Amino acid sequence: MNIIISHTMKVAASVLVLLALVLPVSAVAQVTTETSDSGTFTLQNPLKVNSIGGLIQDFVEIFSYIAILFAVLLLIYVGLQFVLARGNSERLNDLKKWLFYIVIGVAVVIGARVIIQVVINTLSASGAVDQRTIQSAQRAANGR
Repeated sequence: MNIIISHTMKVAASVLVLLALVLPVSAVAQVTTETSDSGTFTLQNPLKVNSIGGLIQDFVEIFSYIAILFAVLLLIYVGLQFVLARGNSERLNDLKKWLFYIVIGVAVVIGARVIIQVVINTLSASGAVDQRTIQSAQRAANGR
């Protein structure tokens, strides 16, 4: 089990590093039109965002979906291991720890999204922030 999880962690870390390298470079691309001897070409922004804040918000959203998907797969795997443990008390204690860590991880990921919504709603209700900024944050939180 430890070999599978360590390999999975290496793959997940590699994907995150790749995203960290590719996304900032892509976010800089804006729609521009230039004329050359061969004609006109247009460079399109491949992302839906035009700011670093929007990029971070999209990254957090993608990360939360990946983390929850990973947690569901781990829950299925740990559940299968519970069945295969066949009453081995040492193995069952180890699996209970894994189950606890998975539930805590999902709670942290979901809690982060809830905290973002609470902050947005609090700032909106207090009137301390411009309403356009609140609407922009609300759209980003909803993935639009």
